[in-house]
Amino acid sequence: MNQGRHLQFFVATLVMVIGSSLSFSPQALAAPKLGSACTQAGATTKVSGKTLKCDKKNKKLVWVATTSSVTESSKPVSKVDPNKVDPNKVDPNKVDPNKQSAGGTLASGNFILANPVDLEHVVRLSKFRSCVGHDYSPGVLAKTGAGDTTVESKRSMKHYVIIDIPASPSRVVKGYAPFDGKVSYNTSDSSMGIGVLITSPNGWIFEFMHVQALVAEGTNVRAGDAVVAAPADNAAAAAAAKNSGNTPSGGNTTNVFDIALYSAFTKPSIFESPFGHMATNIAALWSAKGFTFETTVITKGARDAAPCVTDGSWNGNFVGTAPESDYVNAIGYKP
Repeated sequence: MNQGRHLQFFVATLVMVIGSSLSFSPQALAAPKLGSACTQAGATTKVSGKTLKCDKKNKKLVWVATTSSVTESSKPVSKVDPNKVDPNKVDPNKVDPNKQSAGGTLASGNFILANPVDLEHVVRLSKFRSCVGHDYSPGVLAKTGAGDTTVESKRSMKHYVIIDIPASPSRVVKGYAPFDGKVSYNTSDSSMGIGVLITSPNGWIFEFMHVQALVAEGTNVRAGDAVVAAPADNAAAAAAAKNSGNTPSGGNTTNVFDIALYSAFTKPSIFESPFGHMATNIAALWSAKGFTFETTVITKGARDAAPCVTDGSWNGNFVGTAPESDYVNAIGYKP
């Protein structure tokens, strides 16, 4: 009798469990698939190797794919290191030194990063486009002729640096590479020192003339490296020779050296004053002694209106004595 009752209780319980199971939605029992309903927002599951996420779409919770698209906000940000140059991009200011083209692009701005001259003994400069010395311009170097007005001519587009050191002792005042470059010599006129050139990779040449070289030709130098010294070793002999020949101001020319800035690969050459390309801290050193771009440069228009007179020689020596206005003196110096 008791066994019958137990059997009846077991059967009743089984019916209740089965009935309870059948009360669940068929969707809850079905395997998750893309677009089907889900119950917990944010839940994830994997189906056939793909990850599905429970997300609300049109006010309903459904399974959506998590790898079907990437939002803009989730995309990785590409960071560019400003200190690294893309090797696939060409620097427009860089000129291949093996290709001496007629239209090389030159760097502009303040690219003279080191003081080219020890200023302690500098007392006086000739101005850019002065009538001091001889014609040093694109016109005379290109030998285009006096009638060619397409380039500047009949002017000295460099600076004579006058120092307060006599012809002897030599090598007192130092000159430094104004930028990174390669050293070469110009020995065409070695009667008093030589020309020492520093050529930058992007096509500028800074030249010291009538100096003594301190580094070997072909040396690669960095901005600030000592490269020359003045007066030259043979300056005293040059002074004696000039004075014996009654050369006007012969004694004064031996405590002078020249600096010039011009293009290496453009034809005709481009001449600029170094004062137009000095970094701010370098310009400040010269300005403290009274030498600025404004005080050391004669404008093209002013010189065109009053061209220098040359004697017709191969390098166009100027006739007469340059006016004092073609010079600028250091503060407190009187020639």
